[in-house]
Amino acid sequence: MKKKMSILTILSLVLLLVFQVSAFAIDGSTLNTGPDMTADQAHVTTDTVRVLHAEEEIIDQLTKAGPAGGIEYAERHTVTSPVNLHDAAALQANLPDSLRALAQPSSATVTTATYSGVIPKEGEAVHLYPIYVKPGDILQVQLDPPLSQQLNYDLYLYEFDMTTGNLITTPIDYSVYGTYFNQYANGMRTLSENVGTKNATSADKAYLIEVHAKQGGSINDPFYVTLATSTDYDAFETDENAFHAYSFTVAPGGSSLNSRSISSPIDNDWYVITVPENRNYDVMNFSLDSASAAKGYKVEVYGVLADNQMKLLSTTDNNVPLGTGSYYVRVYTTGQYDTTNYTLSIKPVLRADKIVINGYNSGGGPNDYPSYRYGRYFRIINNTLTVNGVVATSDNYAVANAKVDVIWLNENWTEGSGNRTRTGSVYTNNSGQFSVTLSLPSSTASISEFLPGAINFTHYYDLSGVVAKVADRPHVSATDILYHFAYSLYGGRG
Repeated sequence: MKKKMSILTILSLVLLLVFQVSAFAIDGSTLNTGPDMTADQAHVTTDTVRVLHAEEEIIDQLTKAGPAGGIEYAERHTVTSPVNLHDAAALQANLPDSLRALAQPSSATVTTATYSGVIPKEGEAVHLYPIYVKPGDILQVQLDPPLSQQLNYDLYLYEFDMTTGNLITTPIDYSVYGTYFNQYANGMRTLSENVGTKNATSADKAYLIEVHAKQGGSINDPFYVTLATSTDYDAFETDENAFHAYSFTVAPGGSSLNSRSISSPIDNDWYVITVPENRNYDVMNFSLDSASAAKGYKVEVYGVLADNQMKLLSTTDNNVPLGTGSYYVRVYTTGQYDTTNYTLSIKPVLRADKIVINGYNSGGGPNDYPSYRYGRYFRIINNTLTVNGVVATSDNYAVANAKVDVIWLNENWTEGSGNRTRTGSVYTNNSGQFSVTLSLPSSTASISEFLPGAINFTHYYDLSGVVAKVADRPHVSATDILYHFAYSLYGGRG
C-alpha cells in the first residue's frame, strides 16, 4: 500500500504540471517539427547537468594520527615495582615455560607464544619479562581480555635500558580500550588489546609486558596474551592499535592502498578516516582483494564511544553507513598470513541528490519536439518511448548503480483500463546514465488541434506525463510533459 501511495503522489505532480500547462495554452500556435530542429533547440523541462567523473586514487602517503582523546591516564601509567635485567633469580622465576624461549638473547627460535593468567583484584597487574627481540625484528603482543563485561584490562609495553639493565617505567606503547562487547564470527567479545614495537638498534633488546586490571578482577575469568616476533614486515609497522592508526583522505572516487602486509597471526593494521559534514555520501564501501580475503584477511570499521570503547559497525555487502566524525579501520587475519601485500579499497557510495531527464526517443526520433498550443514538448509516436537521463550528487558527480524508476501516465485512460500507466526500472551505469524504454498503449486522441498553412492538418493527441525517480530516494525526481500522438487528418490546401 505504501508503494502505491508513493507512486500516486509522484504521478500527481505530473498531473499538476499538465493542468498548469493547460491553463496557459495559447490558441493558434503553429507547428514546428521540421528536420532542421536540433537537440539544442529541443525543450526538456528538467535542468541539464554537467556530470563529473570521480576518479579513484592510490594511497601513497600515510601519516600517523594523533592519539584518541581521553587516554591521559595511560600516558601517566608507570610500573610500580622496579625490575632489573641483572636480577637473574627474578628473571628465571618470572616467565612461564610457554614463553621461556623468548627470554634468551639471540637464541629465540619461537616466533609466537601464548600465556594465560588471572588477576584477582582491581588495580593489580601481571608482568611478563624479559622478552628479547633481535635487531631489526618487530614484537607484537595481543591481549584477549576475559569474557566478562564487568572487567576492563589494559595492555602496556615497556623497554629496558640495555646499558644499566633498569626498566624504563614509562610505557612505549599501550592499548587501553574500554570494554564493549561486539558480535564477531566467533561470538560476543570486546576488541583485543594490541601493542607493538620495532627493535631499531644493532643489538638485542629486552621488553616487559604488563596486563593491568583497570576495572574489576577475577580468579575465574582468564586472560590470554599472545606474542609474535617477525623478521619480514612492511615499512609501516608497528601500528597495532587505533591509537597508532595511519590517516589518509578518501578521494571522491575512492582510494586504495597496496603497501601493507599481515606478517603474523596477531598483526593489526589500523587506519583512521574523517567523514566531513559537507559530503556527497552517507555510506562507504570497505573491501579487500579476493586473494587476501581467501586467506582469511578481514577489514572492520569501528566508531569510538565514551571511555575509548570501540564499537564494531555493521556492514551490508561491505557497505558501512557513516555520519560526520572519525572512524577507525582495522585489517587483520583469522587464517593465513605472509608478506604479500593486501589491497584495501575504500570507496564512498555517492548519494543521489539530483536526477535529470536529458532526452527522449520515439518513432519520430530524438528531436521530435513540436510546438502545439501547450508549448514545445517531446512527441511520442508509434507508442514507444525511451527516457534517457543521468543521476548525480549535489556537486554533480555521477552516481553509478543507482536504481531509477520511470513512470509514464496518460490520465485520459481510466484506471480500470490497465493503460493509464507504464513503468520501468534500470540501474545507472558508471557514468550515472540511465535509459528506459516503455511500450505504451495507443493515444486516446483527446485533443484536436487545427494547424493552418499551405496545407492544412488537424493533429490528434493526448497530454501525458513522465516521472523519473531514484528508487531509494523517491524525493529525488524529475517530471516532464509529453505529447502522445494519435494521428493527423488532411484538411486541404489553405
